[in-house]
Amino acid sequence: MKNTRRNFIKTTTAAAAALPLLNLKLSAMESGVVVTPAASGGILREVLFSPGNITEKNHCYDRFELLKKPAQNPVMTAQMPWEGGGGINWGSVLRSADGKFKFFYCTDFPGVQEGAVLVDNSMQGKNHCVVCYAESDDGLTWHRPALNLYFQEKFPDNNIIFAWAAYYNDASTVLEDLHDPDPSRRYKMSLFHIDTKDNDLTGVCLFVSPDGLHWTFTGTVLPSQDASSIWQDKRTGRYYAFLKDRLGGNRSRMLMHSDDFKHWSEPQWIFTPDHGDSAGTNFYNQSAFVMAGRTLGFLNLYDLTTQTTWVELVESGDNINWRRMPSRPRILSPGAPGTYDSGGAYVGLAEPILIGEEYRYYYYASSDRHDVADTGGNPAQKPSLAYATFHKNRLVGQQTEGDGYFATLPFVCPGGRLFLNFIGKSEVTVCIKRPGYGGDYVGFSLAECIPVTGDSLRQEIIWKNHANLDELKGKYIRIKVAGKNLVGYSAALEA
Repeated sequence: MKNTRRNFIKTTTAAAAALPLLNLKLSAMESGVVVTPAASGGILREVLFSPGNITEKNHCYDRFELLKKPAQNPVMTAQMPWEGGGGINWGSVLRSADGKFKFFYCTDFPGVQEGAVLVDNSMQGKNHCVVCYAESDDGLTWHRPALNLYFQEKFPDNNIIFAWAAYYNDASTVLEDLHDPDPSRRYKMSLFHIDTKDNDLTGVCLFVSPDGLHWTFTGTVLPSQDASSIWQDKRTGRYYAFLKDRLGGNRSRMLMHSDDFKHWSEPQWIFTPDHGDSAGTNFYNQSAFVMAGRTLGFLNLYDLTTQTTWVELVESGDNINWRRMPSRPRILSPGAPGTYDSGGAYVGLAEPILIGEEYRYYYYASSDRHDVADTGGNPAQKPSLAYATFHKNRLVGQQTEGDGYFATLPFVCPGGRLFLNFIGKSEVTVCIKRPGYGGDYVGFSLAECIPVTGDSLRQEIIWKNHANLDELKGKYIRIKVAGKNLVGYSAALEA
């Protein structure tokens, strides 16, 4: 197939082979955390103890768990001639419904095109920017299938799935959409594109595909600079676009949303530098995911003074209004000088993948600083795919120093049994409070709670005369957790 504009807009339906779902679950013993046995009729409500969900606290502080980098990183490096320009960058790793790990990533190779443009601090247009596909059974060992959809004469048996003549194509994000009833739209992709002939095609272009290999342009172009991404909230099916523009000279983040992938809201700012940032603070890209009923995100920060990037944790209660954590912790930092990610840990554009009781978050790792185009880099160590891990529902929470407590924002009680995700060597108790200036609900005080200790993802909480919260169903409640040197991550109400 020749790389022409006509072939670019065509799509060919291909049936995805059915593959068995891998059984990768970890036991409670393997994870090192006790999961309290209890019959469950399903989760009614989860409450994450993130900073934006907390009201009162005493001798209590926000808690963040840094992502851990396994020793086998990086797990996929540039090895093919069509990856010889920029290595492996800006990708989405999905755990598909068929059980296969699928990796969609950007790369480029030398190939003179007409003209060039300045993007950030480097001239673009001298390379062909393409999107490639790799797959894996375990997410660690990756295979590049011989697809030969583009450039097969130049690169026989290549895995390129997308090419479009451009000064620049960047930050492909791929979703597997299980909400859309149309099988020809099973996969969705966004891609920043600077067109060589039509300025109206410059922006974040949206595509659909039946198999993730053959793509059709929808005609929708969102207003943005490079370093963009899309996300779908699986609870509602709604789509969100995280876009880049500048406030003054600083890279900042915008948001648009859509219910049909065609009609989108107008952009609004969600992250711009503030009084706590330096003049060199820039927000580069981001991703989003749901944890314990709340939307979290990984936000890339890029610092002009060091030319490096790192990742902060951010949160939202409604997917529209976002906030950085008060202490702005670096949840994933660049590695030591000379290592595979010493120049930058760039956000992966897909959600973390839960395997047993542990999440894997795949990210784009660069050994070179951001100004590599001007200063030169290490040609033997190009950008690569790496991953970091964190424990299920244990990324953010609250911790007391000495005797302390914290309480959540009010929410409508669905009834059911209460379970706590916590660590506490000393006794931990929970009470159910009324909103506002109200005190405890009768029968649900700290004194009436049966104390618990230990390290549990799911410890049931009961009171002397109440085994569940059914009598509070429909009322506004706040959960208060108290104890000495405790760590609390989340709560769940279950039928």
